[in-house]
Amino acid sequence: MPDGPHWAASIAAPLAYHPRVRALLLAALLGSALPSLAIAQDGDWDDVPEEEEQDDEGGRNRFFLTAWGGAGLDVGGNGGSGSRLGGEAGYSFSTLDLSVAGYGYRHLPDSTRDWTPVILARVSQRFETHRGLDAAITFGVGSARRDGWRAWFQVGLGARLELGPMFLAGELTFEQEDQLGLMGGLGARF
Repeated sequence: MPDGPHWAASIAAPLAYHPRVRALLLAALLGSALPSLAIAQDGDWDDVPEEEEQDDEGGRNRFFLTAWGGAGLDVGGNGGSGSRLGGEAGYSFSTLDLSVAGYGYRHLPDSTRDWTPVILARVSQRFETHRGLDAAITFGVGSARRDGWRAWFQVGLGARLELGPMFLAGELTFEQEDQLGLMGGLGARF
């Protein structure tokens, strides 16, 4: 066994993985665990299939609007954070949502502006975990305007609590350039 202070320092040194690799690995691990949690429920609840919520005319509530707000953290070592505001409009299938989202990210690192616009096309796979509560994994692809328009990617894990035609949503997102987003939303289906 080597001796001296250099040996101890080499053991304590962290592995030199790029921050984007760490963020993608964490997103992949959490994303693969989410379907397992939905499958592993013990079945204590009624197994009667729920009918989809319907509006007053008997049609299905497929369109939705969501207002988002929250914070973004730079986990790449700069330690910066900033607020986020945005909106999302989409269409729901039985377990899949397709949507377009627009956000304003405040104090994005290396940005030439105070608020950075971000536009994303999002696909969300929902899993019913309990009556009225859905878990979701979301993938977003779009663009952010920092000093010019650049590609922007997002992977999110979320939950949605149905309250009639309204719903509360929460989401943890892993994004390009070592951004971690914590968002809360209020939405309506029609």
